[in-house]
Amino acid sequence: MRPSAHTAVLLALAVAAPVGAQRVPGRDLLDLPLGTLADAPTLAASDVVLWNPAMIMVPAPHLGRVGFAAVQTPPDLGASAVGIMVSGALPRDLAAALSVVRAGVTGLARTESTPETALGDIPYNTTMASLALARRNERVTVGLAVRFRQGTVDVERRGAVGIDGGVLGDSLFGLPIRGAMSTFLWRPANGDDEETAYSGALDGTVYRLDSLVEVRTGYSLLMVERRTTEHYAFVGATGRRWEARIGLARHESSGESEWFLRLGTGLQYGRYHIGVAREGGRDELGGIYQFTLGTLIR
Repeated sequence: MRPSAHTAVLLALAVAAPVGAQRVPGRDLLDLPLGTLADAPTLAASDVVLWNPAMIMVPAPHLGRVGFAAVQTPPDLGASAVGIMVSGALPRDLAAALSVVRAGVTGLARTESTPETALGDIPYNTTMASLALARRNERVTVGLAVRFRQGTVDVERRGAVGIDGGVLGDSLFGLPIRGAMSTFLWRPANGDDEETAYSGALDGTVYRLDSLVEVRTGYSLLMVERRTTEHYAFVGATGRRWEARIGLARHESSGESEWFLRLGTGLQYGRYHIGVAREGGRDELGGIYQFTLGTLIR
């Protein structure tokens, strides 16, 4: 789940894409790890839930949650993303959520024959709005999200509607194991133009000290159509007011692979939650930083 280090190349490809393909610009910007805090994407249930609509459930006895998340890449990449989410608990173990995400790249200079002849920046961004609904039934939670994404590259602007689904299972095989699967940016009418991401993950408890500390470890697999595959092994600890995670990811793309480290931590103070995370640098460009802030509504 890494943004491309060669954003300018992707931008050129987006400009050159035929109109018939109906590809919405800015898909690679949504590879940024918004709101995950070093967790597996399909298991992430932080202040802004993006990857798995089954994770929007509001913990009892609260009525809802409001969250904000941001991601910033190194200056050489110039990519960033922000998102907000409002979720609410509904009768019959239902929950609904509305979220908006905006991601973009700055500093893509428009030039003529030489780099010294600057003609202003080329706009490259995407905005996505999602409406999600989830239902919990004993040990299984299922979710569905309807999304509208619009992207802009130079003078081209396109939009499309997508539908995503997710499922979360607790206490699998009668053991303290969770499993989750989800899609991200699925567009049935447009084949693989949207480069849908398919993800699955398992994690389980390996140590518990009463209700004070729980340690879980797990593995996730993320596949993006026509582009990348990511394997991620992680371990995390959770206390009454804190959480911490560390994981090692292997990113495979175009016959090449690399390893990088993820670190994340969060603090709960009353109804408020704050989280920070760092993802190791790629191509020696530096790290990617995350920040989340949220509050539960009583």
